[in-house]
Amino acid sequence: MKKIVPLFMIITLVFFFAGTQVSAQASNDKDSVLKVKVFFHCANGKKLLETRLAEVDGVVDVDADLETKVLSIKHKTAVITKEGLVEAIEKIGYLTEFSDPNKKIKKACSHGEEGHDHDHDH
Repeated sequence: MKKIVPLFMIITLVFFFAGTQVSAQASNDKDSVLKVKVFFHCANGKKLLETRLAEVDGVVDVDADLETKVLSIKHKTAVITKEGLVEAIEKIGYLTEFSDPNKKIKKACSHGEEGHDHDHDH
């Protein structure tokens, strides 16, 4: 009986640690949603952000709310981080609430800036 108890404990520990590893791997593969305020101004900016971010590796779904200026980005956390998503948004041409306000980017749109008085499609 003494040999059965230690053997049972060893088997239990092996399964416990194996389950912990599988659980940790599964949590790394999960989808997450990042909500981030982005400084876009128009329907064209919404369309541009949704279209271009959908092309980024690891992004599953994107919804840009024109009224609140909040992007909901469903992404695979094992593939792309919050910082990677912010960088992708900046490359598209928009600053976010997480961006350095002094960061120079090539702006996708200049609505609200002097000299911008025409409509356009991005």
